[in-house]
Amino acid sequence: MQKDINNSNLHQHYITLKNKQILLISICFFLLIGYVHIRLNNTKSLNNQEFALVEIQKDSVHLGKIGFYSKKHVAFEIENKGTNPLIICTVSTACGCTVAKYDKKPIPRGKTTTVVLEYKPNSLGYFNKTADVVCNVPEGYVRLKISGEVVEK
Repeated sequence: MQKDINNSNLHQHYITLKNKQILLISICFFLLIGYVHIRLNNTKSLNNQEFALVEIQKDSVHLGKIGFYSKKHVAFEIENKGTNPLIICTVSTACGCTVAKYDKKPIPRGKTTTVVLEYKPNSLGYFNKTADVVCNVPEGYVRLKISGEVVEK
């Protein structure tokens, strides 16, 4: 009799384990379907989007030596050389020590916009920081770079 109870408990445990596996596989499947759906829709909207062409006189600036407790602002001029408006979606910086300010309105053909990077050091020594201007250019973004050395002052 005891053996039948143990087999019954084992069988119920096996069924519970199988149900959890089926549930986990179902969740993974639906997440995968959702991911594929999002990727296809994003690709579709990019293919329908009109690209802009940009010109940046200087995409990299060396700041030299700066004091640890100082802030530096660098302005990058981006000119829309294409026939379609330039649309900046966001500016993604490499770390919290660099903050970007930019115009969120579409930039018409032939006009210029300014992206300002503010760098506030958080450690001493040499640094190289990047900011990606995510916009409607064929590459998907334009990379801006700042570098220099933070010294105690």
